[in-house]
Amino acid sequence: MLLDIPKIETIKTKSGCARIKRDYFNQRIKLVSFTGEIDDVMSQLIDLNKEGSIGKIFAVILKQEIPLYKERGFIIEAKVDQFLKGEAGYFVSRFLTTDRKISLHLPEEEEVLIISREYTKEDYIQPVYEKYTIRDAVIADAEELAVLYDGVFETYPSPMNDPEYIRYAMEHDVMFKVAEQDYQIVSAASADMDPLNNNAEMTDCATLKSHRGHGLMGRLIFELENELKHRNYKVLYSTARSISTGMNVVFAKHSYEYGGRLVNHCHICGQFENMNIWVKVLS
Repeated sequence: MLLDIPKIETIKTKSGCARIKRDYFNQRIKLVSFTGEIDDVMSQLIDLNKEGSIGKIFAVILKQEIPLYKERGFIIEAKVDQFLKGEAGYFVSRFLTTDRKISLHLPEEEEVLIISREYTKEDYIQPVYEKYTIRDAVIADAEELAVLYDGVFETYPSPMNDPEYIRYAMEHDVMFKVAEQDYQIVSAASADMDPLNNNAEMTDCATLKSHRGHGLMGRLIFELENELKHRNYKVLYSTARSISTGMNVVFAKHSYEYGGRLVNHCHICGQFENMNIWVKVLS
């Protein structure tokens, strides 16, 4: 059965059309691009939400477009340098419900951010393993990867517990690296590549609880970065759970810079959570 994967669709407006991604699981709409009047686009998007299943509309825009969106209730949540063909991309969001824009764990999240930033000047030392093998993932790993993600996350923003989705991702510009012990995959991470804009999202980071604390995720990020450098990607970014010290520290250690926080952006581990954006411009 083919999965309900958010894909770009085109909707008509009174003055033009808009390209959007409707994500029912995360209850959000991404406005990718549009022609015509933005007020007509917003009216159409609100109409799409008559059932109340969408709590957030967001877009990634250029600096000069910010006033246009702010006048229509959007706020700036994050910035990623060189995100749009070498120009900075600004993540702007409009919340459709009061609950969706309320952050419940801000004190704890600020503490995580403070701790993470203490690591930004550390030099990353690539660990050498005798018990683990680091390698590229292949299509045949999809079943085992699905088991890994299903065991690590109660819920996840994308259906990573479905091998069909993982195979689909591998065939659509998503590169996975894995760590295995005794031929069992115990840790994995991926790079979701955007060849048009030369950016890549470092994502799908998971390690079995019994294998944490060995620097496996840091090594996988390191390996993905090297591959992306060879492919001439310009900027890398990641969204890490704001409440998770471990993943925020991993990216801070690898010289990623904090770019902002996306409020209630993903449904992960059984609830909506804020996501910190970390950014690294490759030389």
